[in-house]
Amino acid sequence: MHVSSRWCVTAVFALGALSCSDPVAPPAQGAFIASVRQASPPPAGKSCPTSPVTFDVPVLNDSKPLEALDRDTYLHKIIDGEDNAKAACTVKGSSTFTFSGNLGLGARALRIASGTLGADKKGTALIIVTDTSRSIQFSSPGATCAIEAFQAKGGSMWASFNCPAVERPPTDSCLSDGFFVLENCEQ
Repeated sequence: MHVSSRWCVTAVFALGALSCSDPVAPPAQGAFIASVRQASPPPAGKSCPTSPVTFDVPVLNDSKPLEALDRDTYLHKIIDGEDNAKAACTVKGSSTFTFSGNLGLGARALRIASGTLGADKKGTALIIVTDTSRSIQFSSPGATCAIEAFQAKGGSMWASFNCPAVERPPTDSCLSDGFFVLENCEQ
């Protein structure tokens, strides 16, 4: 039986005690688009083993390029547990933030770790981009990816990322950039 919060508060005052549960938080959700390509110039002794590739989650077909995630557009998302999607995230803070997230669907995934964001909405994070269908899995060395948030509040973030290097040691090195949205995150 579902008990509304307002009824529960009223019943507590009227009856003295009643067991009421907190409402269930909505599941984490989000989206990302990531590009992986050769750095110019490439680092000494390293190269990017893949031709330029851009991948998104959720996957949009080429007939809807204006609906892709970017600085101004966020129309599509994955929701944790729906259609085998995985979404988990934490965005803590009010003027400065710490954040992390995992978004994945099928072969494509984005992991964000050790994220920090200043009051100017700029910061850094560790980024791992994966597309197992193309044998891509690169991680930024340390928290060296630049993050710029367009919106950030406790439990939610919409931002761009720019990684001058994402690597698969010992010789593979590319650059990666893109956008991500994290919503309904732990605060």
